[in-house]
Amino acid sequence: MSDLESISSSKIRPSSPFKQAVVASALWAAAGDALGWITELARGPAGVKNRIGSTTVKEPVAWQRIIGGRNGPKVTLPIGTYSDDTQLRLAVSRSIRGNGVFDVETFAKIELPVWPTYGLGAGLGTKAAALNLSRRGVNWFSNFYERGTQKYINGGGNGAAMRVQPHVWSSRGDEDEMLLNVLRDSVVTHGHPQGFCGALFHALALRETLQEGTVPGPESWKKFAFRFLSVPELVQKDNQLDTFWRATWESESKTSLKDAMSKAFDDASKDIQQVIDTIQGPSIDTYHDAIGSIGCLTERFRGAGFKTALAACALSYIYRDEPIEGTLALAANELESDTDTIATMAGALLGSIAGRTPSWLIQDSEYIKAEAERLADIALGHAQSSFSYPDIGRWNPPTNQGASIKMHNGSWAIVGLGIINSYGNEFRSGDAVWQWFSLPFGQTILAKRKIDIIDEVSADQLPRLDVQSAHLRKPPAIQHEKYEKLQSEISFTTEVNKSAINHTSDTDDFLDSDTDTVIASGFDNETLGRLLNQAIDSTLSIEVAVGFAAIIAKAKIKRIRRGK
Repeated sequence: MSDLESISSSKIRPSSPFKQAVVASALWAAAGDALGWITELARGPAGVKNRIGSTTVKEPVAWQRIIGGRNGPKVTLPIGTYSDDTQLRLAVSRSIRGNGVFDVETFAKIELPVWPTYGLGAGLGTKAAALNLSRRGVNWFSNFYERGTQKYINGGGNGAAMRVQPHVWSSRGDEDEMLLNVLRDSVVTHGHPQGFCGALFHALALRETLQEGTVPGPESWKKFAFRFLSVPELVQKDNQLDTFWRATWESESKTSLKDAMSKAFDDASKDIQQVIDTIQGPSIDTYHDAIGSIGCLTERFRGAGFKTALAACALSYIYRDEPIEGTLALAANELESDTDTIATMAGALLGSIAGRTPSWLIQDSEYIKAEAERLADIALGHAQSSFSYPDIGRWNPPTNQGASIKMHNGSWAIVGLGIINSYGNEFRSGDAVWQWFSLPFGQTILAKRKIDIIDEVSADQLPRLDVQSAHLRKPPAIQHEKYEKLQSEISFTTEVNKSAINHTSDTDDFLDSDTDTVIASGFDNETLGRLLNQAIDSTLSIEVAVGFAAIIAKAKIKRIRRGK
């Protein structure tokens, strides 16, 4: 097959240019992750050769790596295997409901505590945050962990920035609302401005790339950094962030959020100017010098949130007119940098304007595409299905990495996500086994389990299988002039029919779940107030608030009359 035929055959033809851009962005982000993970933290060219038989990488290949720490097994990873960057991006995607609402509570209390079971290449900070979220008294806005050398307010890595693209892909037009979702997502795990400001910076860069059809340059970078100063105002728009998170954060950080954001803006401006001063033209040395100027090639700042986001922007801007494959390979072969995260973020940016999807083999490409299409349809105003998580009120988070996989009616299952089927080789180490599993909705994972599993998981710790299947089914076409126009003229400033988004079957789903939680709590005042506020904030619907209150009132009156 010729190069031209290969490119042609890899093009996608969804129903709108916007959806095409989102799908390509998602797939190229995964491609960058798969490529860059091969070389991540390799000890020079000799280390890369030990993994793949060559000193440089040009495309995803099968390779070998020790997982699970120094004493873990050495496993063979198939072509296109992605790491924690894409794993957490998919977890965020599942947490975005069919009406566009980001369910930060299920992301924090279900997705993140389960993720270490199958996390590949995970950072220490994100793993510490995920472990702490398994504790019952810890909420998404109060995850101020301190474990060994890992401390929440020092969490400035790129573990948040690398996963926030779904908020951009599903955004219905309001920039502040998109940034608030990014902030909610980020502060679950990262408490240092370097971490959550990096996420905001990358989200703004991806948004502008999708909106303008070109990678933003230095003037836009300055504009993105300026938005850091608006973080205190964004926080005020979320009751839980403003009431709980901010007060504790300022106490732990010993500074005001306003002053911290002012310093973050000043530091970012200096980094941006350093990069601008080194950009001369599209050459390998230009990229190397640019990221070197801000410390991305040093152990201290390798993987820093904002610096990594800026490095990905610089790489994408310098090589915006070059083939994307070569650009991602350049990132992957810059061995002293955070190869996979810079490549995955650059893949998201450049992929959105590439006009084609990768011809490379990428793990779970069909599932990644399906999730990207779902998110794009949300942005277009089409009601979508939602992943059906277990009821938070009955949820029991796994207590350690090996506790997520159990038995259910004779089958293996991973709590929170569903029934799993094993395939391929087992990789043993001590009393644990790492094994490949496929999930009902299309994702595959290399997960850690006990050698002999006897623990049973109850049905209320698993999603409903019928809803898991529905999660990937394409929604029926919406016969409405406004949506037909949006399909051909989508932009981020387009107003969509909000009532069509808010009044979906998803509303019934969360009403059932949240009212059950209140009833199970014995009509606890804090639980009732919190979930009623959450229903109002997420739907902006009087009808939903009245319906919520009516269900609770009816249940409580019935219980009182029964004398219970």
